[in-house]
Amino acid sequence: MRRALLSLTPLALLAACGDGVPFSGEARAAYDLCVAGGGEAAYCTCVTKTLQEKMSPEAFSKMAKGEQATDLEATLLAIGQADESCKAK
Repeated sequence: MRRALLSLTPLALLAACGDGVPFSGEARAAYDLCVAGGGEAAYCTCVTKTLQEKMSPEAFSKMAKGEQATDLEATLLAIGQADESCKAK
């Protein structure tokens, strides 16, 4: 019985860690969109963090939900800058 419990401990620890993605909510949605588009995890993490920092909360929320941006030009500019910055890393 003790061996069975010890063998389950690592599995429980892994389950508690989740899937390793450092985002939730709208940030997770933005990250998932990036990954679904073919981005690698490290790149998508960088892009998501960069966009959160550079965009207004309203603009980030709309982008993450796939809604039409109020200022499309600014949104596209922020995405382009995040892409360039994260590809350089």
